[in-house]
Amino acid sequence: MDIGKLGMFANLKEKMDWLTQRQELIAQNIANSDTPNYRPDDLKKFDPKTVGRDRQFILAMQATTPGHSQGLHKPQNFKDEEVRKNYEVAPGKNAVILEEQMVKMNENQVDYQTMTRLYAKHKTMMISALGR
Repeated sequence: MDIGKLGMFANLKEKMDWLTQRQELIAQNIANSDTPNYRPDDLKKFDPKTVGRDRQFILAMQATTPGHSQGLHKPQNFKDEEVRKNYEVAPGKNAVILEEQMVKMNENQVDYQTMTRLYAKHKTMMISALGR
């Protein structure tokens, strides 16, 4: 039995995927904090009602030789959100506020740890319920 297909586990996995992609965007924002004309990106809020409707959970394959098939890949379709008009812009027209990005990064980390703990607790409960 694949527990990843159960509703609760699919929700947790989707949220963790969202948090992973958001962490990448936040890191990109921080890395470009000195780039002229750079505007920070973020993802739209996570909506658990849409889990599994618009994504496929397919493992990506890596081609080691040009003749190999690329196979199917897991789409990254979390949409970027238009960041509000920034009230603070550097002289180089860079709108990244490091303090704001660090707060987002910390929130993201706490949320990811919470999802990891929830996943482990639910897995333990399933194993207990199955009597193993």
